[in-house]
Amino acid sequence: MEFLLTRRVKVSAQWSSEPLRRALARFDRDLEMTLNAGDLVPAGRIALVLARQLPPEQFIIDLQSADSMVIRAADDLAAVYALLHISRTALGILPLWFWNDQRFEKRELAAISTEHYTARPASVGLRGWSFAGGQLLEGWNAGAQDLNWEMALEALLRLGGNFAALPAGPAADLAGAMGLWRLPPAGLPLEAVPFDSRWPGRPPLYADSADAYKTLWAAAVEQHKHQKLIWRIGLPEQGGAILPDLAAAPLPRQGEQVSRVLRAQLDEVRAVLPAAPVCVEMDSRLAPLAQAGVLDLPDDVIRLWPDNGYGKFAAPRQGQADPRTPRLPRPGSAGRQGVYFHAAVSDGLAGNCLTMRPAPMEQAAQELCDAFEQGARAMWLVCAGSVKPHVYPLDVLAALWRDVDTDVDAHRAAYLNAYYRAPDGWALQPRQLDDLGTCLKAWSQNTAAFGPWPDQRAGEQLMVCACRAAATAWLAGRTRSSVPGLRWAAGDRPFAEQLAWLRGVCADALPGFETLQAGCEYAARPTTRLWKDTLLAQTRLYRLCLQGTVELCDAWPDWTAGEYRRCFVRLGRAAAAFEDARRVLGGCAHGRWANFYRQEETATDLGRTVWVLRALMALPRAAGDGPDYTGWQRQALGGRAPAAALLDEPLWAVLEQAAKQPDRTGGQTS
Repeated sequence: MEFLLTRRVKVSAQWSSEPLRRALARFDRDLEMTLNAGDLVPAGRIALVLARQLPPEQFIIDLQSADSMVIRAADDLAAVYALLHISRTALGILPLWFWNDQRFEKRELAAISTEHYTARPASVGLRGWSFAGGQLLEGWNAGAQDLNWEMALEALLRLGGNFAALPAGPAADLAGAMGLWRLPPAGLPLEAVPFDSRWPGRPPLYADSADAYKTLWAAAVEQHKHQKLIWRIGLPEQGGAILPDLAAAPLPRQGEQVSRVLRAQLDEVRAVLPAAPVCVEMDSRLAPLAQAGVLDLPDDVIRLWPDNGYGKFAAPRQGQADPRTPRLPRPGSAGRQGVYFHAAVSDGLAGNCLTMRPAPMEQAAQELCDAFEQGARAMWLVCAGSVKPHVYPLDVLAALWRDVDTDVDAHRAAYLNAYYRAPDGWALQPRQLDDLGTCLKAWSQNTAAFGPWPDQRAGEQLMVCACRAAATAWLAGRTRSSVPGLRWAAGDRPFAEQLAWLRGVCADALPGFETLQAGCEYAARPTTRLWKDTLLAQTRLYRLCLQGTVELCDAWPDWTAGEYRRCFVRLGRAAAAFEDARRVLGGCAHGRWANFYRQEETATDLGRTVWVLRALMALPRAAGDGPDYTGWQRQALGGRAPAAALLDEPLWAVLEQAAKQPDRTGGQTS
């Protein structure tokens, strides 16, 4: 038996809700994108039936006849997933279709031949994204109101997600309207407004004002009780300030005080919503207490264990200290457990705002599988950043939350086969897909390593932010001591030693990225622009950032040796490399992405880095070409040199060209 799906299909539902209304509208749009309007085939009927006896989010599809289908769904999300399942399996709409510019060739109809389908429960209960560091997404106008958030949340739904971490506001309202649970931001327990004018300058102590806190938290629950929330409890943004001498107290005493605060918040939720999901993040204040067994919470509260920002479940770096203390529940721990994992991080240190996760996906899968085995099955929160630069890692992580036994190598091959096509729309040949797969896997094998551990791989922010910090210190004359912005990784060492460390990290990675770029360019030949906009663009950007950093670091010895012209040329090369990286992003800005890559709004601000480096060029020029500022141009151009002094950038172009000319000995001038 086959059910024939056409544009004329009629979908009826036994109940009404906003998520269902949006799901039906989305399904109509999916039909319009993939099928032609026609009346050659009778209009089929799809009936959505509410089946509350099914487990939450589960659905069953039954074909009754060639023109009749029944979908039994446990709830709104089950109906959403059922329609998205049909869109994927029958219409060929992939989860990341919007973000990967999937093209559709319209057909007259689509046939569904599976007579009975029962949805398989996901391995993880609560599955969601945080958009922390997602400045590109937040300010992007995709051509229609809320389309940026709608497409991000739709991708989350298509990947099997069921919650989004968002603060209250239009995006949060949209998430709820689409059927998603919402996780409020950290630092605001129960999303309660912090104390303000009544206690100017500091929050009240909990021991002195327990009733005031109770009133505050009760009001927050009353305000948000009608929303579909995963309630987050924890210490307020003021942290331990509401508990006197917390850090100095013995662990059992700390556990007793913190547990009292957390239970007071939990009591307010349970008094109104006895079955609502509740979580608490095991941050640097709470994780030691939980691991010591002194945090007293009911078993139904989800303990959310964050990674260190780079995909390792270990204590995060604190300045120069990187203890790497494991951060997962103790074996055999009671209670529900979850994890917070970063596919993207924008920390101004070694984050990856514009490029995908720098550490291997195999390492990510191993970490998450280990966490799953230790009980982290109730909730996975993934930091998705701005989504677009991170689509491949997000797809892998979603595959793992659906089925924790997902094979990363097999998934990579399937992902490439699904999204990357020949320009005429046909599938790529196996050899061509192998080339793409080799490049994709090689990305994380070649990223700059800022430490000895597998997770200590740097995103583009290592180069961009470190160069800005070093150039600023040099420009300001603060080179007699270490640069604060480099101490976290290079140590509290003299400026020259910090630059030597940075140069070593980047120079070691540069040859690999030069080879990878050549491989990506070769692999790009038989496929569409998508490859050029994704891995090839990210590879070019990363290589240029490495190159610019090496040039900056090499300019410092020239400066100290009095080789001012050579120093000037190297600084110009560094600025040019980061400017070229900026142009790489410009090459990806087309169609709906025309105003997406606004890197100046992120910590990875390539334009600001170029500006600082070009300002720095004034120092060696003043030292070696002043006060007339015409000597270098006369040396390079001879009688063709203009009488007026060239500006720095035109002069650099002249000197760079001269540096590439062979000298009398057959070499090249420096």
